[in-house]
Amino acid sequence: MRREGGKVSNKGAVTIFITLILVVMLTLLTAVIYAVKAKCARAKAAAALSGAMSSIKADYNSYIFENYHLLLFDKTYYGKGDGETERLIIEYLENNLGDGFEVRDVVISAVNTLLADDCAALGNQISDYMKYSLVETVADKLIDKVKGIEDADEPVGEDELNKIDEETAGGLAKTDGMGEDYEDVKKAAEEYIKEHPEAAEKYNDKEDPRMMTNTFSGLYLAALICPEDVSFSENRVDLLDVPSGKKLLATYFPDLEIDTSFRSYGSLSGSLTDMNGWGDSLKNYAAIIAYDSEVFKCLRDQRERETYLNMEREYLICGEAGDPENYVGTIKKLIKLRLGFNFAYIITDASKMARVSALAATLTWWAPYLQPLVKYLLAGCWAYVESCADTRFLVEGKKVPLVKKEEDWVTDLYGIKELLSVEKEDDDRGLDYEEYLMILMALQGDKLYYRTADLIELNTRQFYPDFRMENAAVEFAVDAVIEYGDTEIKLYREDGY
Repeated sequence: MRREGGKVSNKGAVTIFITLILVVMLTLLTAVIYAVKAKCARAKAAAALSGAMSSIKADYNSYIFENYHLLLFDKTYYGKGDGETERLIIEYLENNLGDGFEVRDVVISAVNTLLADDCAALGNQISDYMKYSLVETVADKLIDKVKGIEDADEPVGEDELNKIDEETAGGLAKTDGMGEDYEDVKKAAEEYIKEHPEAAEKYNDKEDPRMMTNTFSGLYLAALICPEDVSFSENRVDLLDVPSGKKLLATYFPDLEIDTSFRSYGSLSGSLTDMNGWGDSLKNYAAIIAYDSEVFKCLRDQRERETYLNMEREYLICGEAGDPENYVGTIKKLIKLRLGFNFAYIITDASKMARVSALAATLTWWAPYLQPLVKYLLAGCWAYVESCADTRFLVEGKKVPLVKKEEDWVTDLYGIKELLSVEKEDDDRGLDYEEYLMILMALQGDKLYYRTADLIELNTRQFYPDFRMENAAVEFAVDAVIEYGDTEIKLYREDGY
């Protein structure tokens, strides 16, 4: 301070004060500018990373999208390795960030594939596709058809089996709970005749229709009824090298064949109920059943599109290595499915049961305790003959009612030898081959997802040999470290379809 004309001057102090304020303001301004630049750099880096990840997503597999309506990218880029995705992200960042930025590190920290969590992402994409296709699916139509049929998925229920068990208890008790065994019964009958020579004229097992069905298997029928214009692929599936094999083979159990001798009540009872319980599964798996019916071929739907197998839906049902096995396996399952329905009908038909009762009495004259048992075994035999005819009609493109009425029955008790000549009017009642396939698919449950993945992989590998569904990514997360000047920017981002 100094005096000027008797007054004290504060100019120096003001100058110092203003200078200090300016220094502080410049410091703050510099800090703000630095923070803004850092924030802008971070925003630019984040936008660049987002763009890089979008470019990866944009490189989806077009073959799979066009044919199967699924969005995915190969995280190995068709055999180039897991690091290829990281390299492409780094390249994108370097090309788009500009001067002053340096990409220090990019790591794919997490990947979600179509097969993860028991094919959860595959199921979600299929459900979304079927939901937004805005069309009533074939599965919905089938559900509507069977809705009015009480216990459609359990034609021979527990109550009916209990009644049969009560009626056949005597025969079961004397045959170790199994019913008949042909060789044992024949031996017992011969011993009876030795003791009662006068009964020899009555013994004639040639009247037994089971003598003919005993050699008529599902394999034999499948060969007889196979349409001439159907072609089987020569390709074979390496079941250890597909998604379902890696997941399901450890729990694989072969399906039990129908015992076509119809001598054991235990075997018949098992065959009658093996295919029960598909109703809830048809509803629960409606989306994938409808999807598979839309995108995959079958015996009655031989599309021109090049595929690894021709019996694709049959593969979904059987999971065998080749078309012939899957075709035969499907025929056997169709017969078994129809067996339950046909047996359920025949035991309510008084005239048919009177006929099998009379024949059972003739065949068991020497052991009356077997008569009730043989009656039901003969009913099962006749139901099998009808089931074989039903399956033939389905393969030919005709419809077969799920639950039959008297006018729907087409075979005779001894009709197995005339199976190819029996005729049926073609009408709109009932379900066709493809609808019965949907019922068989419903019985596969979660296996459908893995076998669907098998077929997509097998077909895609015809064009992209290194493609594997286990590498089919639908979501991924990236950790990135980018330097801007002396600022280190750490980013984390998740993205997916």
